[in-house]
Formats: sequence, C-alpha cells, structure tokens
Amino acid sequence: MSLIKRGGAVAFAVACGVVAGCSGSDTAADGDIVKLNFLTFADPAQLKVYQRAVDAFHELHGDEIQVELTGLSTDNYTQTLTTRLQGSEGPDIYYVQDFSMATFVQGEAALPLDDFLEGPDSYVKKDDFPDEIWGPTQKDGVTYALVPDANPFVMYYNKDVFEEVGVKLPQEYYDEGNWTWDTLEEITSTFKEAGKEGYVQDGGPFGVNTWIYNNGGSVEKDGEVVIDSDPKTIEAIEFVNQMVQDGNFVFSGSLPQGQGRDAMFMSNQVAMVGAGRWLTPLFLESNKEFDYIPWPTNTGEQMEPTLVTSAYLAVNSDTDYPEEAMKFISYYVSAEGQEVRLADNGNSVPSIAGLEHVVTDNPEPEHAQYLLDAIEIGQPIVFEFETPGLSNELEDIYEIMFLGDITAEEAINRLGDKAREMTEE
Repeated sequence: MSLIKRGGAVAFAVACGVVAGCSGSDTAADGDIVKLNFLTFADPAQLKVYQRAVDAFHELHGDEIQVELTGLSTDNYTQTLTTRLQGSEGPDIYYVQDFSMATFVQGEAALPLDDFLEGPDSYVKKDDFPDEIWGPTQKDGVTYALVPDANPFVMYYNKDVFEEVGVKLPQEYYDEGNWTWDTLEEITSTFKEAGKEGYVQDGGPFGVNTWIYNNGGSVEKDGEVVIDSDPKTIEAIEFVNQMVQDGNFVFSGSLPQGQGRDAMFMSNQVAMVGAGRWLTPLFLESNKEFDYIPWPTNTGEQMEPTLVTSAYLAVNSDTDYPEEAMKFISYYVSAEGQEVRLADNGNSVPSIAGLEHVVTDNPEPEHAQYLLDAIEIGQPIVFEFETPGLSNELEDIYEIMFLGDITAEEAINRLGDKAREMTEE
C-alpha cells in the first residue's frame, strides 16, 4: 500500500471536528521550562537529521524550552496522529503529510500562524519563502503550517545491480541525450529477464503525477479537470500502466508485507526507485553505491518537470504552549534551522533561497545538483490535496488499474468522473 492511501482512512473523522479546540495563549510560569512534544514520520536515519535542529534550538533556548522528538513509521502515520490528537496524547508540534493537510485545516487541528510570523519572536517571515510553495497549508488567506523543506523527485539507481546485470548506467544514457522512456522500457526489460525488478511504481497522485508532469500533462487546468481529456496526461497514465502490466515495473501495492522500496534497493533486488532526497541518509548509512538521475523523458527534451513534495509543520490547536511551539517551528524552518538540518547529506532540499550550497557542498552521491535542477522546474500537487479525501479516491482507481482489474481506459474515465464529482460538490 502506497503513501497516499494511508492517509485517507481518517479524513472523515478529522473533518467532522473531532480535533478541535484551542487553549489560548498559555505560557509557562516564570522559571519553569516548557516541554514540547514533537511528532514526525521518519526512519532512524531521517530522525537524526531532524534532531540536529532540535539540538541547535536547545543551544539557544534550552533553559526555557525543551523539545522531545519522536519518530513513527510512515505506515499509518496520519491515522496514529489523528488518534493521539483526539485523545490526551496529542503532540504540541507535528509533521503533516501533504495529502492530509487540507483535512487537518478543515478539522481545526492546526493553529493559524500568520500573526506570530509577523511578530518579533519568529525566526522566519512568510516572505522568506516562494509564493508557490505553500500549497494546502493556506486556506482563505490564513496559514496553518510551515514548509520546512521540499523534495523534488529524481530516480535513484543502484550501481551494483546495473553492474551485475551488465546494463550501462543511466548517467551514460543521459550524457548521450538518450535517457528516454524508450530507453527505460528497454533496460527494465533486461532487468526483468535477469530476475531483478526494474523500478518500483507507486499508485495514486504521489506515484503517477511525476509521469504526467514529465510528459507535459496536467490533472487540471484553470480549474477544469482534464485528466481524462488531455492527450499528454492520457499517454503518461497508459505508459506507466503498460510498464506495470508487462512486468517492467513492480507496483508497490502488490509487494509482500514489509517489503518496501528501500529494503529492496539495499538488498539489490531492484535497480531504480523514485523519491526525493529522504532516502539518501539511509542509503549512505548502508554504504550503497548509488546516484541520482533526472526522470527519463518522452518529449525530446533532456529534462522535464517532476513532482515536488513537502511535509508540513503544524502546531496542535490544543497545545498548552502555543507561543513556544510557534517559536520552535519558526526556528526549525528558518534559514539557520534548514542549514543545520540539511547540510552534510540531509533528507530534503531547502525551501528558502540562498541555501543551495547545503546540497552541493561535498555532495554524496555525486550528482546532487540534479536535486536543485529538479526543484527549479518541479511541480507540487495542489489540486488533488485541496479537497479532503480526493487523493485517496484517485489512488483506489489507480490501484485496481495496476492490479489489472480494470483497463487504463476505464481507469482514466473513472479518474475524471471522480475528480469532477468531488470538486464540484
């Protein structure tokens, strides 16, 4: 089951207001240390990256504010977070997965941040970020979460698998101007014949939109759903589905329980996976021989836009210490906080301009510049995430298509009908 799917089960409960309420502007008594709980989804390697900023914040404010960071598995993270927010164990500060942000805003689970950001205690201002980065964190002109960093999609390739099977590295194809969908189909066929998986394909917008954007397609244009009418979009969906049906790609939703892309990559079972920078710390710790490559194209251009994802940082509307919590998250996403976290092979790309060096200084893997190239032209998912539950419904359709229960044509028609139904209500 892919990332998008896991967030949808709790949408109705949150949207109905089960996570509402605000404690006002309580602060600790003079001399007391405020203790804040901070919840995120992360593997152990990513958690070490987040802890860097917590430690740096403690150096500045540890005698007045202490932050305890806890990491959960991505599996069922949103459901677990919602359960805690409903009860008495809700964190003061929490990461929100992009596909569930609109649901948490609608359910009043996150405090408005604009007034604090304009005040003297904030380490960052809204103007420090590009306008297009906010996505579903804003509603009716109000900001409910901050954007700590961003992740443009690139392909990771396992050099050991390429060498074992005797396939040229993607960088060689790219340098020749031949890193295309046709080349990808050819080499993944070779991996299949050798008993390896060529590429792990996710369902839902999270897995498919990169192919759509990369082919010059769109899910919607000017407020109109075009997923079932735009030729470039249809071509991309049909291509990805054909790769899955032919066995060139393996659908992540069909993998055995507990067997994910990262484990398959590290055990040399798969040649390529698509992701942002978040897999980098884990692969480096595992001493994998890998590198990045831009997405293969089908347009004649060497590089086209891919998906840019973000997770967001919010303050629980029921925290006892809203001012202290906002102060921490403003530091965490500030230029200083991002540099502390993302230098030395962090797990994301900065969301504030001027910090590009944290990606390219002493880069590992070699072609870290491709992350910056991708974010320069990348596209976030906005339309599917603005309507609570829509991305989950679309994923259901993609899933049954990839499992072979419906054709690509049937899936495309259903995708268009469902998107219009839910956004026109």
